[in-house]
Amino acid sequence: MNQLAICIPTYNQPDMMQEMMIRCLPVYREFEIDIYVYDSSPGRETEEILHQYQAEYKNLHYRRLPADIHSNRKVLNAYREIISLGKYEYLWLCPDYIQLTRPGTECVLSACSKGYDICVLNYRDVEHVGEKVYTDVNAFFLDCAWHMSSYMATVIRLSSFEDMEWEPFYERYTTPERINHSHVAFYFEQLAKLPRATAVHIPISSVHMRVSSYRKESLWKRDIFPIWCEYWPDMIDALPRKYVFKKEAVKKLGVNTGLFGWKNFIGLREEKIYDRKVYRRYRKEWKNLTKIPPVCLGLLAVMPVSLAGLFGHPGWRRCVLNRRLRRFSKKQEEIFIYGCGFMGEKTSRLLEELHIEYQGYVVSDSSSEKRSFHGLPVVEYGEFLQRGSQAGVILALNKKNADQVMKEKQGLSAYKIFFMHQYEDMI
Repeated sequence: MNQLAICIPTYNQPDMMQEMMIRCLPVYREFEIDIYVYDSSPGRETEEILHQYQAEYKNLHYRRLPADIHSNRKVLNAYREIISLGKYEYLWLCPDYIQLTRPGTECVLSACSKGYDICVLNYRDVEHVGEKVYTDVNAFFLDCAWHMSSYMATVIRLSSFEDMEWEPFYERYTTPERINHSHVAFYFEQLAKLPRATAVHIPISSVHMRVSSYRKESLWKRDIFPIWCEYWPDMIDALPRKYVFKKEAVKKLGVNTGLFGWKNFIGLREEKIYDRKVYRRYRKEWKNLTKIPPVCLGLLAVMPVSLAGLFGHPGWRRCVLNRRLRRFSKKQEEIFIYGCGFMGEKTSRLLEELHIEYQGYVVSDSSSEKRSFHGLPVVEYGEFLQRGSQAGVILALNKKNADQVMKEKQGLSAYKIFFMHQYEDMI
């Protein structure tokens, strides 16, 4: 039995597929990975390109489907067929614009060698989960469901899905309201049935994957609000009751992907995709979909398109930062600033300006630091953890250092964290 197969759904992207074959096929050939391309293009150009490569790579398989087939129906059909072959241990769903590098291929194969039911590859580990193994499907759902909406995120062990009841699944999840995210339902419906499911979250980067130079704007951009405000919550709600963090999973997608971030809302307003009609349609749901205050969304919706960009002005963003810092501090018994460098200094002054009290500073290594800073104690990370405080931590570090600290100082995961690097240009 082969360790890994890769499934690539595509539609009318011959140049993209040509580029993928040139860049990836030599690596896949070396590791003896089978490739299945499911093509629903109206023309024959993609098919002709792939037939040329089939002549030199016998493990490249081509499937032609009707041009009007839904992308997710294509994916589900691929899963069903490849599972039924019984030839592979694992299957990775790869969109046509993602290209796995040699280090990425080695990373995926390494994960497949450890027997997990599901491996999640996360190129935007915004919550700093790091590499983490799960035996609790609820914890896995909470951390990973939002990112698994992306086709490239998930590698499945096929034996864990071979008893899938396809017809009831199709009936429940291929309705117009749920089909867009039916691949996510496929993963979690089956995980809920496994007696001892295991999964792993693996952070990856541009070292492991790259994006095609031919990638274009998402075809669903003009349908962003029904797809993510209606269809995503509807599919999540339809999952088994075993999953208790459904509201969190719904909101995390909009927040963590940036789909419902402030910058994206401004862009959607400028493109006339977001307007007062959209605001009113979802006015009762915004609190469940984004961290942006509804009043801000209302103002943006009525703002003339030509002036929408003003909401991206540093002055406006500074007001948002101030508001979020105040809200964060009110929820914590104590506040500590992590870092005594340039950003620590700037953060200290900002908190004092906002009249937010804080109790001191935390550093990774106190040997080269002062014992006090701004008249408050500087404590080493290990000592800080021993206090057992229910403190909030403001991570006053740039993104690179913040990522490193969150990876190395895993005890911080027990604390509420405010990441200042997201506002580095505001302080």
